[in-house]
Amino acid sequence: MRVAIIGTGSLGCLLGARLAAHAEVFVLGSWTHGVDAINKHGIRVEANGVVETVQVNAGVDPLQFASATAAVLAVKSWQTESAARLAAGVLDSDGLAVTLQNGLGNLEKLANCVGSERAVAGTTTQGATMLAPGYVRYGGGGETCFALCASTRVRLQKLATLFEDAGLPTRLTVELEGLLWGKLAISAGINALTALLHIPNGELLSRPDASEIMLAAVRETEAVATTLGVEMPFDASEEVSKVAASTGSNFSSMMQDMVRGAPTEIDAINCAIVREAVRHGVSTPVNDMLCKLVRAAQNKDKNHENGLYSA
Repeated sequence: MRVAIIGTGSLGCLLGARLAAHAEVFVLGSWTHGVDAINKHGIRVEANGVVETVQVNAGVDPLQFASATAAVLAVKSWQTESAARLAAGVLDSDGLAVTLQNGLGNLEKLANCVGSERAVAGTTTQGATMLAPGYVRYGGGGETCFALCASTRVRLQKLATLFEDAGLPTRLTVELEGLLWGKLAISAGINALTALLHIPNGELLSRPDASEIMLAAVRETEAVATTLGVEMPFDASEEVSKVAASTGSNFSSMMQDMVRGAPTEIDAINCAIVREAVRHGVSTPVNDMLCKLVRAAQNKDKNHENGLYSA
């Protein structure tokens, strides 16, 4: 398979390094520091104190890697439209574009660009922390899921098998809305709170007050999903604790964004939950407060470089 990873940040680097041993992989993004580092040094992944270097090609021009079998979006939600254009430029005529991003609305933006028949929603709890451009520390994780439909079954099964071969547990599901809202609930519980407290995911479990806030944000998300008629594929309160534990040493993507003064995904996660709650008369005070606190804390540095980072 020919796989384009869209995004040169932590998740993009992790996926690129893991898949490269089993497929022809190209990492595509507009963050020139990340692209240059990957081309010069390869992708470096630190896990359990050991650093592995994987040689992967990277670039900013989709014409450098045409006719991809699949394009995997591993960028921030506010970068979806530009990433979707890169995916459209790199994909083969029947290639699939898969979003593994946080938040709501990414699939719709992707489908508008590549066509609904080629756009696939997915989620992952794989975690990594960026130590330097092209250099990440693996933070642990669990399952990756792809939303299945009849027209994509064969192609998506091949991609799922590739992920499995690369040591990334993966399954297919027909429960698209449940899949997205389940991941949204986990992100709502972990991302904003770790960003505000500047702690790794696992520390939420050892701080009683933080754990209480995390679970409250998740329960509010469950309430909104229930109002919308969405059934999550798991008990979100239990799952968020499992994810926080399995990615215990990882710093959430939102915390990494806050540290480097980058835009966060708060609008696509907690604020998206609040917007849906308002439309349907559901009370979500914890998510509302998390939105306000993250917005208040965000670094407004205008010199931030808006390259394609990972989700």
